[in-house]
Amino acid sequence: MFKKILLILLFTFTAFANEFVQLPNGKTILLKDDGTYEEVTVIEKDGKEIALKKDGTWETLPESVPVVERVGEKSDAAKAASSKLAKLLIGRWESRDGSTVYEFKSDNNMRIKRDNRWKSTTYKVDDVDEKKRNIVVNIGEGSRLGFLSIGGEHRRLHIDDDNRTMHDETYKILHFKDLVLIKER
Repeated sequence: MFKKILLILLFTFTAFANEFVQLPNGKTILLKDDGTYEEVTVIEKDGKEIALKKDGTWETLPESVPVVERVGEKSDAAKAASSKLAKLLIGRWESRDGSTVYEFKSDNNMRIKRDNRWKSTTYKVDDVDEKKRNIVVNIGEGSRLGFLSIGGEHRRLHIDDDNRTMHDETYKILHFKDLVLIKER
């Protein structure tokens, strides 16, 4: 039984080992099963995209190559970050008792105070829902490959109509109480 499971896993990893990915700069790379990568040149022939490898061999690209971000197109995250609601984040937000402070800066750096300890990190606005007035922020993300985020924590923040009161909805889910932050002027 163990040998069958091992054989199935080995086949699965081998079948999906090589993968093509388009980078933000428009280049396409081949991720190899040995952990290395190779830049390929993509051409179109007979309506199909062909990847030309440096060793002279070629391979037909699958129907859809995962795209990290196409050059010249604004990603959904970039659109979200430039929204009016996301721009309201910039500034200092403090809980009523002063135990928690979020300081968002326009250069995507921020400071967080929790348990009387300050932490400097980065943030990125991932999504904005203007109607519900919710913003999803990734705090301390290490890196990103397409939709896959490595490291960091996602926070769902709700800004009230007064534009001065923010609720950390993630805190409410984790701690069963509301974390209300007031924006300093």
